Amino acid sequence: MSRPGSRARLVPVLPALLLAILMSGAAAPALAQRMPAPEPGRGKSVGNLAYDLALKDLNGRSYKLRDLRGKRVVHVVFWATWCFPCIQEVPTLKQIYTKYHERGLEILGVAPNMDQTPEGVAALVEELKINYPVLWDADGAAMRTYRISYIPQNFLIGKDGIIRYAGTTLPTGYEQLIEKLLQEGGGTTATSGR
Repeated sequence: MSRPGSRARLVPVLPALLLAILMSGAAAPALAQRMPAPEPGRGKSVGNLAYDLALKDLNGRSYKLRDLRGKRVVHVVFWATWCFPCIQEVPTLKQIYTKYHERGLEILGVAPNMDQTPEGVAALVEELKINYPVLWDADGAAMRTYRISYIPQNFLIGKDGIIRYAGTTLPTGYEQLIEKLLQEGGGTTATSGR
């Protein structure tokens, strides 16, 4: 039989006893387990796994975005011959392609079948001396897949296939972002623009 009041004296002692046991190392630390990260969903937004593209360039050579995954940082730009902001981006894209292509950057210009012809696109490519592949979206499938409603539309995709930038202009700090993605093998930077 317990004495009256003994229970009341024991209650304040329990927290102190537990603290002493924990601090003495008698209790083994619990090991945390990391939950597996879910795969990002496919899409056209920053953080998404980029939708695949399967198009031919103006010379009939096939390109598949999924074939570049794990190998190259990819900049996909939807553009048109009649789009003045698109044409304004070309000198920068040419310069960046020349500087970074050998280090692992691929630029793919996608020309949709919108008020332009493959012959007209080829003529402008030659006139502007575009040095990166220009793909012809004959049936508009790529444009529909990426839900392009205005151009230019730029997607910078890490080697892991994750979209790191999406916007109607080139990203602020474009060259630094490419450097980072090339160094990090895909990187973790994600930004969006207009």
